[in-house]
Amino acid sequence: MELSLEEFLGKKYKLKSSENFEEYLKFIEVGMLSRKTACAVSPISVLTRDDDVYTFTMITTFRTVIFKFKFGEEFIEERPDGCKLKATVTMDGNTLVHTQIESNGRKSVHRRTFTPETLTVETTAEGWDNKCIRIYEAVP
Repeated sequence: MELSLEEFLGKKYKLKSSENFEEYLKFIEVGMLSRKTACAVSPISVLTRDDDVYTFTMITTFRTVIFKFKFGEEFIEERPDGCKLKATVTMDGNTLVHTQIESNGRKSVHRRTFTPETLTVETTAEGWDNKCIRIYEAVP
């Protein structure tokens, strides 16, 4: 049975495990203080929709990061460290494919796959020979 993204709207997922996250942040040149802060928190992620505009929210004790998008439309995104980049989000079944392109041309892709129990985020970046995997568990 193919899962639809619609059934995961409004569902909350809390970070449970993380692999190679700090290494990825270092590769994309996030400063040490921002890296250490990002690695120390367990964000809660939520996807919502208002008509054809989707909102992806990451909530931590330090700050809330929000980006709004329409599938396939480029938008300017600001990372938590203040870096602005071009981004697009497409949908592949129950997976959001979030592509970010920095001003230097470096591209990162975050594949967020939703299931009833988990949200798995797989991140790759051009020029980085690794991948970051972050697993979130559904919370009430």
